[in-house]
Amino acid sequence: MIASDVELDANGQLTEEDVDAVSSTRCAARPGMLAPAQASTSSKSAKSITVVFPAYNEEQNIRSAIARAVEAMRPRFHVFELLIIDDGSTDRTGEIAEDLARTYPEITVIHNRQNLGMGETLYRGFQCARGELVIQNAMDYPFDLRDLDKMIPLLQEADVIIAARKGHAGYTPYRKLASRANRFILRRLFNPKLRDYNYTQLFRREVLSAARPNSRSTVFMVPEIIIRACELGFSMREVDIDYHPRVFGEATSGKPKVILRSLRDMFMFWIKRRLHIGDAVQGAAAVFPS
Repeated sequence: MIASDVELDANGQLTEEDVDAVSSTRCAARPGMLAPAQASTSSKSAKSITVVFPAYNEEQNIRSAIARAVEAMRPRFHVFELLIIDDGSTDRTGEIAEDLARTYPEITVIHNRQNLGMGETLYRGFQCARGELVIQNAMDYPFDLRDLDKMIPLLQEADVIIAARKGHAGYTPYRKLASRANRFILRRLFNPKLRDYNYTQLFRREVLSAARPNSRSTVFMVPEIIIRACELGFSMREVDIDYHPRVFGEATSGKPKVILRSLRDMFMFWIKRRLHIGDAVQGAAAVFPS
């Protein structure tokens, strides 16, 4: 377990020193071995996996989410890590996370001293994950980790397994419209043409090492990883997965400020690709095994 602090400068940006906080070098200060699952069965996956849980003011959800995660993961993996990143919470989220880490050896906790936002926090989790496989979930537990049973077998055919929501239960009409518009723009501007870019994805860790995004916006950071992975030739598969709506707390990804920042990052990335500026590359469509 590690308690690590990240702070913003006067302009609201990460300081040069704290940029290193998302590197594998800083993250390697944790113990070198992932915790093995306590139960053991021959049907478990031989690969290790990290589940990244960003958390901001989730004191109502965190105990339930982590208990359900442990219950789902122990029968399925010999070695796994639940990586909780407390994003500068003002409630007891960080305190509860540390308490849970004392109970469950599979938990690692990282603390952002200030609220950095979902995109920056999730990127930090991706870079600090130690499993051979990496997936993200939220503290309101929209993705039931037992559904990894539908995703893990597809790794025989692909490097990235993309969960596509069967429905959007609990979404307001505004969030449904925003989500639909986001998918429409992404499909028009980029490959791959997916049914869902922002639910959850199961990555081989080498994909995250190779496809590093510039964006840290909540809605575009992960799609940029997918786009870059596509252009680098990593193969992908989509699979239909149930979505479970939030019960406690407030979702923040649909706020106008968050959407505007994501749109800015999306169109800047598209413009750079069109003009062949920087490290944005223009590549082929994703490889979708039949």
